[in-house]
Amino acid sequence: MFTCGMIEKKDREYDNFIISHPYGHLFQSYAWGELKRFYGWQPIRLLIRDRSQIVAAVSLLNHQLFNNYSFLYAPRGPVMHFDQVQLLDFLLDKIAAIAKSTNAVFLKIDPALSKLASRPREKLVKSGFKQVWSGRPQKSLQLAEVYRIHLPYQNKSHITLIKSMGKLNNLTVEHNTSMDKLKVFYALLLEYSELTDVKVRAFEYFQRLWMLMQEFGVHLFLVRQKNYVIGASLLVSFGSTCYSVYTVYRQRHLGLYPESFLHLAIMDWAAASGYKIYEIMDTLLTTKQTSSDTRLFSFPIEPYTYLGEFDLIYRPYQYKIWNLLYPVYNWSVKN
Repeated sequence: MFTCGMIEKKDREYDNFIISHPYGHLFQSYAWGELKRFYGWQPIRLLIRDRSQIVAAVSLLNHQLFNNYSFLYAPRGPVMHFDQVQLLDFLLDKIAAIAKSTNAVFLKIDPALSKLASRPREKLVKSGFKQVWSGRPQKSLQLAEVYRIHLPYQNKSHITLIKSMGKLNNLTVEHNTSMDKLKVFYALLLEYSELTDVKVRAFEYFQRLWMLMQEFGVHLFLVRQKNYVIGASLLVSFGSTCYSVYTVYRQRHLGLYPESFLHLAIMDWAAASGYKIYEIMDTLLTTKQTSSDTRLFSFPIEPYTYLGEFDLIYRPYQYKIWNLLYPVYNWSVKN
């Protein structure tokens, strides 16, 4: 028999379940919901038990749309095994009650499943969901395509090539676990923004992210040519996975391939520290000199594509209005 509890304050059981579950993700952590709270999202967290055993969890982010309407979003969630139909139905009934109380137009979920997971996709569609990701990243709230690399990285010939190029170009990598160098990272972001017209968040966002995530582990890696910083990656560790949340490079130094040297150094550190997966999230970082298809990641690894976003519609008329307004909303959220 299933029971549902709402997590009103920080609960170690909740995060432990997210960390240990094969479909758990940083974006479903308690701390990530708290980060989003500062930027117009209201986190609502549910923990589902079968008798005394936790079997599902979800962090819902409630956000206002127009008038008094809102929508619910579970980034990389819910966290559960989707082959359990009764469990899914139970969870959706509980979320429907929340949707009614918050005047939500729809529920958007984005499970941390591979696009190859056809059975969960079929079950979600049978449960009334509509898949909305069409293969174009700009149409989704969360990037569906990332890189997920199993550690240790074992392509010896590529490792030798990257290290040789790094030595030839006088590249080194510095690892920081304090916020002292965060302004250096942010200066690179601002420089990138000026060159590409891509807007970046205020510095306070990255400070807050660091403070909220430091219980799991926050790391800043800087790649230098001699003593000059030419790139940086902000990393959050969560369970057995390290997430490269934001990575940026000086555009005039791209010919030195700093991204390859930096990512390899991070993967060496992560593997030595016992982490099993390295996920690079910001795979759409491009430059003015490259086409929109070019990605700043030169490892011979295929991108990992998540299952994508699914909407469960509660108010069809308002949902149509949402789709008309979405381009403006998407621009404001991402920028």
